[in-house]
Amino acid sequence: MLETRICANNPSLPMNIYRRSGSSSIDVLFPEIEKCLVSYYSLLDDCKDFPEWHEKIQKELGSTVSYLCLSIDEDSRNSAVEVSEIYRRFDLEKQIYFK
Repeated sequence: MLETRICANNPSLPMNIYRRSGSSSIDVLFPEIEKCLVSYYSLLDDCKDFPEWHEKIQKELGSTVSYLCLSIDEDSRNSAVEVSEIYRRFDLEKQIYFK
């Protein structure tokens, strides 16, 4: 559902011009993205002593989490890095998801 709301901000999709909604603004979306990141990194940190689980979580959930984080526009991403510690962590590690 969050992915769908993020996609509604994509100006390259013609129908999005007519579907603007306050619920898909970055101000509303970012706290939800941040909650997803917190949950994701909590899982990763909990599994740090179990390399197989750590890798499995990173492979299976990491692609969705990276999609959420990289789907927002560049200006919003730059702002997110400045104000959010958890997003900054993702930004530093994002190359993991592009193997």
